[in-house]
This record gives sequence, structure tokens and C-alpha cells, in this order.
Amino acid sequence: MEEVSRGEGPAGTRPRDLPAELGIKPSGRVHIPDSLGEGLTGGTAGEATVEDPVFSCKDVNVFYGAKQALNGVTVDIARRQVLACIGPSGCGKSTFLRCLNRMNDTIPGARVTGTITLDGQDIHDKQMDVARLRARIGMVFQRPNPFPKSIYDNVAYGPRIHKLTRSRADLDELVFTSLQRAGLWGEVKDRLGTLGTGLSGGQQQRLCIARALAVQPEVILMDEPCSALDPIATARIEDLIEELRESYAIVIVTHSMQQAARVSQRTAYFHLGSLAEVGPTDRVFTNPKHRLTEDYITGRFG
Repeated sequence: MEEVSRGEGPAGTRPRDLPAELGIKPSGRVHIPDSLGEGLTGGTAGEATVEDPVFSCKDVNVFYGAKQALNGVTVDIARRQVLACIGPSGCGKSTFLRCLNRMNDTIPGARVTGTITLDGQDIHDKQMDVARLRARIGMVFQRPNPFPKSIYDNVAYGPRIHKLTRSRADLDELVFTSLQRAGLWGEVKDRLGTLGTGLSGGQQQRLCIARALAVQPEVILMDEPCSALDPIATARIEDLIEELRESYAIVIVTHSMQQAARVSQRTAYFHLGSLAEVGPTDRVFTNPKHRLTEDYITGRFG
């Protein structure tokens, strides 16, 4: 009886038991298309719209010079929910996040098309005050970036420049409330005058969250906020996210699918600059509608 080979055949051929149309390599991993949007047909799978969204994005495209980084993204962001953006490196997750507070404006050669509305107002409207827009949208970055100032002054910085308080007593109250909501007050209340950069990594990240909360935003954006933290600090940030989402819409970019499953109510899967699928987190992880989503969450590529 002839033995059936399960390894590579002659050069340029595929194993006999792996049909070419499946795009599966001999290792069981999936071929990742090279071009933007290749493999995406019929638009975004799942549920892109929600009732009464805080953000509504329609056909959003981002170009860095001649290179297109985001391709026709349409999705709503719900109030008091966490939207987790997942996908391989370079798929457009962070680019999308930067669209929401117009941080792409600061990149030479960047161009954004499509419509993004915050509470029904186009964020690219000529009448939009970009500084005020960014005050309404808090941002927490991948690595903690406290200012080289005291803990108190880190939190008070935003309210001071935006003139959100009328007296020192009001500012003291706002600093206290922000640190308390960020779960940091009990650890720093006796050393508010010391440098924020002297805190541990997890404490610095919570200080940055307190700084974002101090300007009383409507939305909080988090770009891989736990990637530089240890498991204990990560767990504290995740618990904090769960508490904060009772008051804020949160969009988090993460490379950890376990984290996305733990903290989010909706998940968006990005693939090569396109939004492949979005929907309730439980459904996306247990019953994905797009083959690319299934391939990613089951570890076939990524």
C-alpha cells in the first residue's frame, strides 16, 4: 500500500491533504494576505451599529502619504461599555484609536477621510476646538508617561490649563476624586508632593489614568495600557477598567485576547487595515462570523 505523505511535496507543491483554497500552511497556520483588505469580502461581519452611540464612525480611511493604513472602517462606540480592538501587529488598531481624538493630525503627511461624530458632532468640523475635543477624550498610552512633576501636579495639570476649577479647594477636591477613582489615593495620599516618576510602573499607569479622569472626559482611550506591567499590576488596571466603564465609554487596544475577553462588552477584530468583524465579545469569541476572526482567535495566525 502506498504511504500518503503529510509533509511538503516537491518544490512548489502543497501537501496532498491540505487543499490550496484553505490557505493553510503545512504547520496548520494560515497564510496572511499581503494586500490591504485581501480576504475581506462583503464588508464588516457582525453588528457595527448600536443605539445612541457616543462615537459613530462611517467609512473612515487613513493615509500616511501614499500608504493607506485604515480602509473604510464603519463602527459605533457605545456609552458605558468597553470596546476592545484586537488583531495582528500593524492591522490598524492604534491608527483607529488615534482617529478618535485627532492625534493623527500631529503626524506629517497623515490624511483622514470619512465621518467621525462625537455625540452627533463631526470632530473634523471647522468649528471644532481640537484642544477641547481632546479634553473630552482621555488617553492612556502603552507605557506610563507621568510628567516630571509631583503626583498632585500631574493630576492638576489638565484642570489648570482648561480652567475647570475656580479655587484651590475645588482643585484639591478634583485631584482627590481622580486619584480615588483611579484606585491610587490610598497609596499616595501622604506623598502628593513627591515626583510621579518615582512610583512603580503600575502606580504610574494609574496616575496617568487619574490624570485623564481629571479633565472629566466622556470617553477614555487606552492603547495597550498593560503591555509594560506585571500580572498583579495588570489585574488592578483591569479591575479599574470594569469600574470606570459604569461612567465612561472606553476603547482599548490590546494584543491579549484573554484581556479583551475579560474587560470588554464588544470586540472589534482588525485585519490589514480593515475592520473584519465587530460584535458582542461573547459572540465574537465563541461564534465568530468571519473566517479571519476565527483563524486569529484560534491561533492560526497573529
